[in-house]
Amino acid sequence: MSKSALFFCLTLLCAVTRNVASQNKGGTPGQSAAGAGKMAVHRDVHLYPVKVDDKYGYMDRSGKLVLKAQYSGASRFSEGLAAVQLQKAGKVGFIGESGQLVIPLQFDFAEPFSEGLAAVYKDHLWGYVDKNGEIKIAPKFSVGGRFSEGLAACGLAGTFLFINPKGDSAIDHKFVAAMPFSEGVAAVRTQGKLMEFIDPSGKTVIQPKYTLAGEFAGGLAPVELRVPDGMRWGFIDKQGNMTIPSRFFGAYPFAEGLAAVQTDNGKWGYITRDGKLAVPAKYDKAEAFSNGLAQVWVDNKFGYIDSTGKYIREPK
Repeated sequence: MSKSALFFCLTLLCAVTRNVASQNKGGTPGQSAAGAGKMAVHRDVHLYPVKVDDKYGYMDRSGKLVLKAQYSGASRFSEGLAAVQLQKAGKVGFIGESGQLVIPLQFDFAEPFSEGLAAVYKDHLWGYVDKNGEIKIAPKFSVGGRFSEGLAACGLAGTFLFINPKGDSAIDHKFVAAMPFSEGVAAVRTQGKLMEFIDPSGKTVIQPKYTLAGEFAGGLAPVELRVPDGMRWGFIDKQGNMTIPSRFFGAYPFAEGLAAVQTDNGKWGYITRDGKLAVPAKYDKAEAFSNGLAQVWVDNKFGYIDSTGKYIREPK
């Protein structure tokens, strides 16, 4: 896979259903993921990446192209900035919503901004920069997770730890898998155990019993359990009660009242908080809603739908 293709996969495409938060040992830049449980939601999104021929540009919520397609790689906007690549196998920088280059092209890979910091990959390690492009946490991690609620899950020496914005360890525990904090808890896995949820002190608040788990949103979190038919995803509340039964083959956290789920036909759709299918499962991939729109894939093409399933931009 080319550098530009890998950059695009890391920053734009949704995670593969069965990936688990772990250190990537295959020689490519590792990033934390919990399969269908991980998805950053950026509520401040005004522009969305689109593909025109072989280049990427940005559209507004109406589907109108407002930043011309001139990029070989393009991520979502978050906190007013988006990571882009001008040439295949070239360096990555950040643009603002007017298209101006705010942070020069200098990184091998980059993740969206969260809480004022973005994980960037340079010299085979992940570190963090602020919105001026200044290094705030020196590159030293094998995995650079996004900041959420003041903490980020990072890979270091084969384990995961939570760091604060200064780069210091914030929880006196190390894990073999870790998700971002959300609504005061984070899904983690310690050696020899299933996934559980902890609070910022490292205390267990929901007991270890899940093979995979995602982030809480609106009081619900996607979790994977072993059921008689195999491995299935459902949703739990903050007390660990299963509120939406484990019947899905993949599931992402709720965003704007809807959650992307993979049904038994292998396709993705969206459910409401009572578990009812609101948007039919007909997509090969589906992302969380952000400011009223969600990115969906059909074959190798992507477009955007609104909350009713109407295309704002058909897959291209």
